Amino acid sequence: MIQCALNGAYTAADHPAMPVTLEQIVADARACSVAGAASVHFHPHRPDGGGDSMAADVLDPVVAAVRAAVPELEISCSTHADIDLSGAADHRAAVRGWSSPPDAVSLNLAEPGSVELGTALLAAGVAIEAGVFTLADADTLLAAPWAEQVRRVLVEVIYEHDDEAAVALAHAIDERVAPLGHPRLWHGDARANWAVADEGARLGRDIRVGLEDTIVGRDGGVAPSNAEQVAEYASGGGANGNGAG
Repeated sequence: MIQCALNGAYTAADHPAMPVTLEQIVADARACSVAGAASVHFHPHRPDGGGDSMAADVLDPVVAAVRAAVPELEISCSTHADIDLSGAADHRAAVRGWSSPPDAVSLNLAEPGSVELGTALLAAGVAIEAGVFTLADADTLLAAPWAEQVRRVLVEVIYEHDDEAAVALAHAIDERVAPLGHPRLWHGDARANWAVADEGARLGRDIRVGLEDTIVGRDGGVAPSNAEQVAEYASGGGANGNGAG
């Protein structure tokens, strides 16, 4: 399975193909689906340029629009610690305010309150993509009361930017969480994302590509668009000629 992370907190100032508005996110999600993605992960952004948000008045319209345009596509959003909540008491309150929730959200085990937030997400009918950055995060996940209920584990080596070291850490995290039996989705950060995605594809793991994870191409230049990144792997591309399925 290929998931595309469309934008993160980036804007068009960071990359000319970065989707930020509702219309851009919908168009990009559709293009990624056509290219071969089964899932998209995106951060809804405030129309006034106020950044990414999980507030209901921002998230609900974007999720609803993507779901209407590409109903077969899984929709994932973010709960990262610094995201705008627009006055909600906490992340759990923001989730309870959603009327058009995504299918799943990423939940970073390294962040305070992640275990409690996971419980609230499941109560709201939102699946968990458990974000594991380190082996310590893997242990936190294994101890969580809902560990058996997550949809997938995100093997996210976002703090390691050397290709070889990033791939080695991904292998170590993957091995630590394997006893849960959940699908593992591999991705890295910046230029190292290519090496991590290549290795994940080679192993038959789910992978994540997209401009949230890297705005830098394989050659160190500007990264291809989201749909182009998806198409490279869907067509059997990647540095080793392996697709992710």
